[in-house]
Amino acid sequence: MDAITFQAFLFTSLNKFDRQPALTCVETNETITYKTLREQVDAAASQLVRLGVQVGKRVAVLIPNSIENVVYNLAVSRCGATVVPLNDKLGMKEIEFILRDAEPQVIIMATQKHIASVLSYQQEIGKQTVTVVGVPGFGIDYPEEFYRMKIEHKKGCDVFPDASLDDVAILSYTGGTTGTPKGVMHSQRGFGASLMASCMEYPYDDRDKVLFCTPIIHAAGVLLQRSLASGCHVYIMKAFHPQQFMQIVQTERITSTFVVPTIIYRLIDEAKQKNYDVSSLRNINYGSSPISSERLKEAFEIFGPIFRQQYGMTECSIVIARLTKSDHFFAYEHNLEVLKSCGKPCMLTQIRLVDDKGQDVQPLQPGEIAVKTPSVSIGYYNRPDLTAEAFQDGWFFTGDIGQFDEQGYLHIVERKKDMIISGGFNVYPAEVERIVNQHSKVAMCACIGIPHNDWGEAVCLVAVLREGETCTKEELIEFCKQRTASYMVPKEIIFETSLPLTMVGKIDKKALRKPFWEGAARLVN
Repeated sequence: MDAITFQAFLFTSLNKFDRQPALTCVETNETITYKTLREQVDAAASQLVRLGVQVGKRVAVLIPNSIENVVYNLAVSRCGATVVPLNDKLGMKEIEFILRDAEPQVIIMATQKHIASVLSYQQEIGKQTVTVVGVPGFGIDYPEEFYRMKIEHKKGCDVFPDASLDDVAILSYTGGTTGTPKGVMHSQRGFGASLMASCMEYPYDDRDKVLFCTPIIHAAGVLLQRSLASGCHVYIMKAFHPQQFMQIVQTERITSTFVVPTIIYRLIDEAKQKNYDVSSLRNINYGSSPISSERLKEAFEIFGPIFRQQYGMTECSIVIARLTKSDHFFAYEHNLEVLKSCGKPCMLTQIRLVDDKGQDVQPLQPGEIAVKTPSVSIGYYNRPDLTAEAFQDGWFFTGDIGQFDEQGYLHIVERKKDMIISGGFNVYPAEVERIVNQHSKVAMCACIGIPHNDWGEAVCLVAVLREGETCTKEELIEFCKQRTASYMVPKEIIFETSLPLTMVGKIDKKALRKPFWEGAARLVN
């Protein structure tokens, strides 16, 4: 079978369904069918074409979880353009950086807190070059510089631009050890392969009801597209609330969902307080961060043998490795250590573990995880240096240190990259350190991840104050809250008189982390 574009795969799939409900917004109880979804997407795409959106153009979409989020993201893809998905939970500084790096020609937005950042970008680049579309229905008073777009239910373009296999389908931003987000480019060929691989790994049909409560531009986004490709009824929550989540599962007879480990912990606590009928659930997919095997065992006893774990990265979509429902059942019955793994390689994925010289390590020995898959990114936008470092001879070098056990399960034991995963979100220590070092009382600091029962890892800051200065934890926390996203704000602050250094004079973060991870089998939680 010849490769097909993401655009062709997705919209051919959507055309198979008409009367079935496609999307429901939980908070508003609004539901649209697949026929209406296609009509709205075509109407929005027609207006985007009139604004100059076509193949090769970059369109940033900054909309909270909603039906509109799905419609406008699909509309950009309908035009064959490049989607730049932006998380509405990002801070203003992160949004400003991404806009200046990606240089989108069109921005579609529906968030109040980012208006100043977007307007500043538009004024900097020029209104003739950048069009900002304000989506109605979110109670936002947009500046006069923004274009108001209302989806009109009338005949749209007869023909939309067709993307080619090598065109960039999505430019998705992730972070790294430098603290600045990197634009990950996925071609139409690769993202189409990702959607196909996801369909194989996660079999759904048009009778499934799938609930999403995490940001749908995050890891959930690929699974959402995969759900629509099979005609599922997709339910979208604007934000996660455990009681509301359980009530929806019970009343709507939800069959599948995607969560992160911290949400599983909240659901366990909610299920202990009140009895819910969750017997309709057949799949609880989880990922984005490691999970406590003890808490997962507890969840298994409440929800049954319906858990599937996925290990993926933005650079490889979500199809690197997975722990199946059968794997979970085996672990529950025979070996709980299996629950600490991220499973075995997915169908279309090859995994190698390599040493610092790029050579395969010996069996059962740890090494950096290198991945080869048709879904792999084509590189980092405007960063040929990072691209050359991470993508070599068809392999993507993840920066995660993994180890296969005797049964072939892949365990992540440490991160080569200096990154913290807290509650499913990537936290970049260098960025936290950059902010804290701006405080007039701080001489130097180091940011590390420490174990946390709910978040997996908590952001911990070790700070050295300037001589003669005094400062409280609350003061530093408030300082950070005003300057970055909430999930990057330190949960724990420790004041020291000095920081340990390596032989070459760098802050020794391994030494800082060691007391918190004593006795742990791995250096992630």
